[in-house]
Amino acid sequence: MISIPELINKFNENLFIIIPCLIATLILIYAIIAFKHFKGKTKKKTKMTQLKKMSRKKANGIVFGKCVFHKLVCSPTNAEGHIAVFGGSGLGKTSALLIPTLQAWQGTSFTIDISGDICRNIDKPHKMIYEPANPDSIPYNIFGAIDDLDDVDEQNESLEQLALQLMPDKEKSNSDATEFFTQEGRKILTSAFIAFYHQGKDFVEICELIIRNGWKELFNMIDETNNFNAIQYINSFAGGNEKNTAGCKQAVDKVLKLFATNEKVKKTLRRPKKEESFTPKELESHNVFVIVEDSKLKLYSPLLRIITSQCMEFFSNRQNNKKPTILFSIDEFASFGRMEITEALRKLRKKGIRIMVLTQSMADIDMIYGRDERMSMMNNFRFCVILGITDNDTQE
Repeated sequence: MISIPELINKFNENLFIIIPCLIATLILIYAIIAFKHFKGKTKKKTKMTQLKKMSRKKANGIVFGKCVFHKLVCSPTNAEGHIAVFGGSGLGKTSALLIPTLQAWQGTSFTIDISGDICRNIDKPHKMIYEPANPDSIPYNIFGAIDDLDDVDEQNESLEQLALQLMPDKEKSNSDATEFFTQEGRKILTSAFIAFYHQGKDFVEICELIIRNGWKELFNMIDETNNFNAIQYINSFAGGNEKNTAGCKQAVDKVLKLFATNEKVKKTLRRPKKEESFTPKELESHNVFVIVEDSKLKLYSPLLRIITSQCMEFFSNRQNNKKPTILFSIDEFASFGRMEITEALRKLRKKGIRIMVLTQSMADIDMIYGRDERMSMMNNFRFCVILGITDNDTQE
C-alpha cells in the first residue's frame, strides 16, 4: 500500500501537469460559451436589421405599428421582403397598416383601392388614378406593353400571355369539361388576338368583334386575315365536334363580357390619344391607385386580374436592385381570382419590388389556389401580420 505521505509526494510531482490541463479545460469551456452567446447575439442582430425603430418624421417603408417612446417599427423601403396581412373586415388591415405604409413609403407604389378610401388619405406627388367605373378616368392601355415591342414573334407571345391571363387554368376545376373548354377556348382567344391586333384593332374592338359573331363566322374572319400564326391556333377545331367548339366559344364570350358590353369600362380601356394614360411602365415614376367600388369588386375582377398580371410581367423584366423600390399592394387579394402570384413572389424580390397582399384568411386563398400552392406562397412572405383571426388554420 502507498502511504499518505508518498501519495502527497506523487501528487506534488504531477501538479505541474494537472494545473495546466485544468486551466486549458476551463479556457475551452469559456470559449464555447462565449461563441454560442456571440452567435446567438449576431443571429438576433441580423434578424433585427430587417426591422428598425424610427420616429414618425423619419419613418419609411412598411409600417407595422408603434413601440416604446411612440416610435414606429418599420421595414425600410429599400429592404427586401414581401408582406402578407390577414384580418377580418374592419380590423385595421387598411387603416392601421396599408395607409400608414403608403404615407411613409419613399419609392413608388401600385394600390388597388376599394372605394377610394386609401387614395383620399395619401398626399403624394406624381399620383395617378385609374377608375374603370368613371368614363372620364384616364385610360388603361392593355396593349401598351405589346405596342412597345418591335418583334412580331414577341408581340404574338405577349398576346398569347394576355389570353392566358384572361382564361387562366383553374386549380380546382369543377370537371374535366370545364378544363377542356378553358384550354381550347384560350386557343380561340389567342387566334383572334393575333389576327386582329395586327390589323390595328384595339383591345375593346377585338372583344366586341368576338362576342358579336358565332364561332363559324369568327373562324372565317380569322382565315380571311391570312395570318398563319393566328390560323394555326384554330386548325385543330377543323372536323371536330361542333357542340364542343360552340362550348369553347361560349367560355371565351364569358370572360370577355365585361370588356365588350360595359360602356363605362369600354371608355377607359383604349390606346391614349395625346393624353395621360396608365400602363405598367408608369409605375417607375408614379404612385398609381386603381379605384373600384366594393360592390363592383367581383364584376371588375377580370380587369383587375389583367392589370396586376401585366404589372408583374413588366416587373419581371426589371434589372436586379433597380430603384425606385415599388410597393405593389393588393387589398382583398382573394377576390380577384387566380393570378400567377407565387412565381412573382419568388422572382421579384431582387427586382426592387415588394408585394403586400391583404386578405381575410388562409381559407380564402385555399379556395382559389389550393392548399399546396398556398403553402408555397406563404414560404415567400418574409413578414406576416395577423389581425383578429378566428379561422383555426390561419391562427396556427
